[in-house]
Amino acid sequence: MASVSFIECTSLSFSYNVLGLVTVNYTMVHNTKTMTVVNTITAGGQTFTGYVMDAFINPIPNTSGWYETNVTLIATTN
Repeated sequence: MASVSFIECTSLSFSYNVLGLVTVNYTMVHNTKTMTVVNTITAGGQTFTGYVMDAFINPIPNTSGWYETNVTLIATTN
């Protein structure tokens, strides 16, 4: 099977602070044991680029060979 990964859209959440920084939380679903993260996300016509502050990987229960990586990204917008 080829390597497959995608952002699980319902997992996207955005939180702004008073300085204009954005905390973006998302979950990548993939079929490799390697942690999958991205530091640029485009949503709602905005591009969020930043640094991964936290990430962890878990196997998805009741599946064979599928994993999720939960990521917290500190970002700014375009």
